[in-house]
Amino acid sequence: MKRFLAFLYNSPIFSCKGGIGAMRIKRTVRNIIRAIERTLDQIFDPAFLKVFILGILTTIIAMVATWFLAAYLKDQITITHFDWQWMNDFFQWILGINWIFNIIFIFLMAIFFPPIATLFMSLYLDDIIDAVEDKYYPERKAGQKLGIGYLAYLGARLAVVIIVMNIIFIPLYLFFFWLPFVPLVIFYALNGYLLGWGYFEMVAVRHLGIRDAGRLRKSIRGQIILGGFIITLLYSFPVVNLLAPILGVAMLAHLFHLSLRQQEY
Repeated sequence: MKRFLAFLYNSPIFSCKGGIGAMRIKRTVRNIIRAIERTLDQIFDPAFLKVFILGILTTIIAMVATWFLAAYLKDQITITHFDWQWMNDFFQWILGINWIFNIIFIFLMAIFFPPIATLFMSLYLDDIIDAVEDKYYPERKAGQKLGIGYLAYLGARLAVVIIVMNIIFIPLYLFFFWLPFVPLVIFYALNGYLLGWGYFEMVAVRHLGIRDAGRLRKSIRGQIILGGFIITLLYSFPVVNLLAPILGVAMLAHLFHLSLRQQEY
């Protein structure tokens, strides 16, 4: 994979010849290829592995705590919300059988484990950005970290925005459902933009003010959207989706520094 990406990067196809538009497209593609290559080269970095393990352990602890809380609450709940008494009795019966409750809980946790894990991993993404900058951009290393509190805020805000926007776009998904691949295109375009914006901000605000970060984001909008699209693809595959926030923020860190360096020269 690394050799293939290196071949693409050095290919004459992406040499910067042509008009301004063509040069921007070639620069975008070359930066994306370089960002992917460097991210994959660092995938077994101790910092990457530490964040992955911490994220998984934190998620497991949270799920165990949730199970105890759910088990306690189910014993306190009396269902009387339905008009038919037999339905109330049925759901109360399900809640009263521990093994059925456990199966339902495990099933739900299996579905929500990846997004919950990625949310907790976002708390440790400062270490990923530090590892990237230490290895590739030591002269541009950020003077201060964002901190767990601010990262939690950014991660939660990104999650809420993604959920709300996808809910808003549900009518559009349904309207184009009969057209092959159109809903998928809308889904990946929307979430690619949102994820690219969210992860880029986590990197940029360490170095620039909000306004300067916004200006830089607009100037390399194509790179950020394409990077976010790749992150969205990573979220689409089981197991790989657990690595998506780590690889995503690393890739956006490379795009930030590469684009900033190019604008200075």
